[in-house]
Amino acid sequence: MSARLALSRGAFALDVEFTVPAGTVLALLGPNGSGKSTVLGSLAGLLPVRTAEVTVAGRELVGHGVDLPPHERRIGLLSQDSLLFPHLSVVDNVAFAPRSTGKNRVQAREIALEWLSEVGAAEFAKRRPGQLSGGQQQRVAIARALASSPDLLLLDEPFAALDVDSAPAIRGLLRRVLRDGPTTVLVTHDPLDALALADHVAVLSEGRIVERGPTREVLGAPRTAFTARIAGLNLVAGVATADGLRTGSGEVLAGLLTSDAVVGEAAVAVFEPSAVSVYPHDGEHHGSPRNTVSATVAGLEPHGPVIRLRVTGGPPWASGLSADLTPAAVADLALEPGSPVMLSIKAATVAVHPAAG
Repeated sequence: MSARLALSRGAFALDVEFTVPAGTVLALLGPNGSGKSTVLGSLAGLLPVRTAEVTVAGRELVGHGVDLPPHERRIGLLSQDSLLFPHLSVVDNVAFAPRSTGKNRVQAREIALEWLSEVGAAEFAKRRPGQLSGGQQQRVAIARALASSPDLLLLDEPFAALDVDSAPAIRGLLRRVLRDGPTTVLVTHDPLDALALADHVAVLSEGRIVERGPTREVLGAPRTAFTARIAGLNLVAGVATADGLRTGSGEVLAGLLTSDAVVGEAAVAVFEPSAVSVYPHDGEHHGSPRNTVSATVAGLEPHGPVIRLRVTGGPPWASGLSADLTPAAVADLALEPGSPVMLSIKAATVAVHPAAG
């Protein structure tokens, strides 16, 4: 599919252009208000657009005098709320989709039962949605979205309303059915969703795409602060120098330039929290002196098997950095919010990339 969309809603303006190769999944990431759900609504024909050209599977949905209504676009939509019809049984909910495309009652029911089996929900066929758990309802919603054989599938935060036990199972289910499924656009805040499901990622900010590329490349080498944050990485903006990055406040963060970074041009330094060593403020520390700074502990939070420490203070570029420590190290250092510390980052762990845009 290919899309070019432009619209204005009050003070917000959306202007994006992107393609999704047939049969692949594109994840749209971005902070709240960046335009992710607006893109989905525009593709589905649910929002009026000022300028639009959308082509899916060789069919022009909108543009050049064409503007198909939503029910003619052959688009499936799955949101965080299953939106099942409460008065219909599960099988009739799913059969509604093929019925809306012209299948007769018998054909629609056969398709519905096939998809319910595919998503592991055949045993719920005769129940009403109110008799199902959230995860079970979402399985049925997936079956309904795919039962109409859509040319394009739109997923709007499909795991957001699920509990921590249901989400991994539904994510695994979608990964399986999308392997040979329709072209898909996924909106999510969770990098795990993008890594598990998406072939490519586009990052939106204020209605514009600021980063795009293969999922692992974008999340592994982010060019914006938002992408770095959701990827769990530290990012410092500045200008590339021969030996690293010059920050906005003038300090040099020593690092290694990537092959596409250009000295003198805008760049970002990216490094993992595990690359940040933490020492007592008055204790012995090691590492490059250029990458050693003082800071203050702002917060400590569990992050899997480690404790993620976030700092404030120090030079402007260091405020907000995070470091991963073992619980034992946190105890040994007697760290708590307000504790003064020294941070050291080895230059070899700092990658300097061109900045987005």
